Amino acid sequence: MDFNKPSPPPIPSFTWEGLAYAVRTAGASLMALYIAFCMNLDDPKWAAITVWVVAQNSRGMSVSKSQYRILGTALGAVAALVLVALFAQTPELFLLGLAGWIGLCTGLATALRNFRAYAAVLAGYTAAIIGLDAASAPLHAFDIALARFVYVVVGILVEAALTAILAPDAPLREVREQFHGYADKASRFGARALRHEADEIAIHKLFAGALELDTAAEYAAAASAEVRLAIGHLRAAIVAVLTQLSAIHALRAQLTRYPDLQIDIVEETATLLAGDHTDSCTARSRIASLKSRIRHALALEVSGQRGSQSGRLVILDRLTLLLTAWEQVIAQKSCLDQVNPSRSFVKFAFHHDHVLAWHNGMRAFFAVVAASMFWLCSAWPSGAGFVATVGVVSALFATRPNSIAAAMGWFKGAFFAALVGILCNFVLLPAVTDFIALACIAGFFTVAAGLAMRNPRTASIGSGFALFFWNFTSPSNVMRINDAAFLNDALSTLLAIAWATLAFSVLFPADRASSIARLQRAVRRDLSDLASNPQRWRRDAWLSCTADRLGRRFATEAAIVKPASGAQTGLRELLAAWTIGDSVLALQKSAASHPGLRRSMTVIRGRLRKLDFTRLATACDTLAVRLLRQASMRADRAAPELLAGAALLQTIAVSAKEYMDASSGHANPV
Repeated sequence: MDFNKPSPPPIPSFTWEGLAYAVRTAGASLMALYIAFCMNLDDPKWAAITVWVVAQNSRGMSVSKSQYRILGTALGAVAALVLVALFAQTPELFLLGLAGWIGLCTGLATALRNFRAYAAVLAGYTAAIIGLDAASAPLHAFDIALARFVYVVVGILVEAALTAILAPDAPLREVREQFHGYADKASRFGARALRHEADEIAIHKLFAGALELDTAAEYAAAASAEVRLAIGHLRAAIVAVLTQLSAIHALRAQLTRYPDLQIDIVEETATLLAGDHTDSCTARSRIASLKSRIRHALALEVSGQRGSQSGRLVILDRLTLLLTAWEQVIAQKSCLDQVNPSRSFVKFAFHHDHVLAWHNGMRAFFAVVAASMFWLCSAWPSGAGFVATVGVVSALFATRPNSIAAAMGWFKGAFFAALVGILCNFVLLPAVTDFIALACIAGFFTVAAGLAMRNPRTASIGSGFALFFWNFTSPSNVMRINDAAFLNDALSTLLAIAWATLAFSVLFPADRASSIARLQRAVRRDLSDLASNPQRWRRDAWLSCTADRLGRRFATEAAIVKPASGAQTGLRELLAAWTIGDSVLALQKSAASHPGLRRSMTVIRGRLRKLDFTRLATACDTLAVRLLRQASMRADRAAPELLAGAALLQTIAVSAKEYMDASSGHANPV
């Protein structure tokens, strides 16, 4: 594969699901507009806009986004009322406070995930939209805020009702099917990897797919009590699959490093992984048989009947981990497939880049401040709309991985919406006298926008068009067509998007090297903290956080000219760090019940706390030899525990060396 010239993603062919989404959402927006007309609201377009904002592919995603949109709108409305109450007579302080609120919300959104981040973004730009309208009429500030909230609720209720009626779904069944497909892909990848047939990109996609699956389950849980009960089992199963992937990566590295080692159990494990009976009783019995043979092979290592090699011992240890994780996958699948699954509490942890949050908050803050200064100095009649749109674009796109590309897509959509707005306002709409004719005209353009939103290449353009189409047409109970006002509105919107985009490119421009360096520092900081306080860390939190960091690093390096080598190095580094942390946690657990391992644990924690990987590897090798010698002289129950401890120590030693090689940019040995 040529990574220097990545092929563009194929344009999806027309699908009935895409058409159904476009027609359903367009119909919901028109219905919300009609209800707003009947309620005699002064600016009914916001009800239609809300439908397009909250519309999603599934009912769970729509419900989740709707909940957080209501929350974000309420917070933004309260913030707007507070700012108007405090600074209605001092526009400079009002605009400065508004910019500070938008910057705060944008920075907070960077640290959150999914629609919780969207709620923070919405709280920021809703304050701009409401506050700038209310500042010109402070006595009616509460009425303006209440009207905006009513628009949002109307749009959300209509979209949710039509989605529930026209696009019913079975959230728990869909989550089960998604996990089964994901687990099958991971098993097939494992079989290919143990046979040296898998590529590096596949494992990146599987690690990223784990968190995507968790995100989909979170959305489904918003609309299903069954999913809320089962999500703990799903996360436990995801942790088990990620453990498989990490063990497979370590196994492949060791098998490549020691090509002369002949271990039949590896091929038998690959054959089992390639099978299609992972949830059957046969799989359980075969796993138990393989684990029994591994224990026998480990006993031979201790007894000295074979020349003990660290490579063979690590391979046998990782095979045990792989098969144990597979047993957990099967067990969690069984719990997940129950009609009424019991509740299981497993929580994921995620990477937080506080520097990036600060940068995004400051980008939004300065973009709004600069726009406000321009408005105050120029006294532009459309300046309020200009500042409001800058606030919306800054809050929405400052947190995106590629904010400039996303904002440019919106700019194109807004430009097309302005052209269509000219056609509608000055040619088509003056000729209509009832809502049905208006619905036919608007429905044609919004259905086209919905189809564009379902195409990954045109999604941002379609989204910008769908929102700004209603903004430019502005249907109301009293039709008002004013060419000067329309042109000012269109010009302020396009200039605001361009202004915010320019601010993104000038203020704290994307620096991939700095992002990767911060991620590396976070990994090292967490390793040191784990050594200092292993009781504070859960295994599921450690693994999920590492998977999140792997996905972020791969996404960051994907835009580099030659992403393959960098992404591969990042994979080695992060998986080595995960293996070190996971093995330390396992060793700590064993040391709590076996006095012979406590001294080893104390030494290892001391080396890792100082991030001295060279001395850590040396100490682990020395302690592993000592534990193997002690195990060979014991015939009681302590021998297997000492042997397991020695295997963990050698695994830490190998991983520490791999981490040092990856951190220094050495060539990948695998």
